[in-house]
Amino acid sequence: MFLLLVGVSGIGPKLALAILSSLAVQDLSNAIQASDDTRLCTIPGIGKKTAARMVLELKDKLKSAVPAIHAPLSGLSAASDIIEDVISALVNLGYKRPQAEETVRKIRQARPDLGVEELVREALYLLMKR
Repeated sequence: MFLLLVGVSGIGPKLALAILSSLAVQDLSNAIQASDDTRLCTIPGIGKKTAARMVLELKDKLKSAVPAIHAPLSGLSAASDIIEDVISALVNLGYKRPQAEETVRKIRQARPDLGVEELVREALYLLMKR
């Protein structure tokens, strides 16, 4: 993914590292495939034009370069909606997005069967312990 990002005009190694540290590879890939400029603009150093350029230049390349990421998305869409809802709730409560994403990812790995309410409750419990 790093090499694909560096291949986009206007993105150098430093910005590519910032992108990969802000979003998980799967989240980044999903945002590019969905042409989600607003999600990409949440990355520090990425503006509207750069986000649009990333979508334009990487959309087709991602399908061939990273096929495992785009495997069965139908079952993941509901799960990713739940995850995004929980992250959004945590961000609205004042937590930083990367911190919220990391916490939710840890909880989902341990207990993938939780719904939105339970995930928010568990995430708040973990975040309050910090």
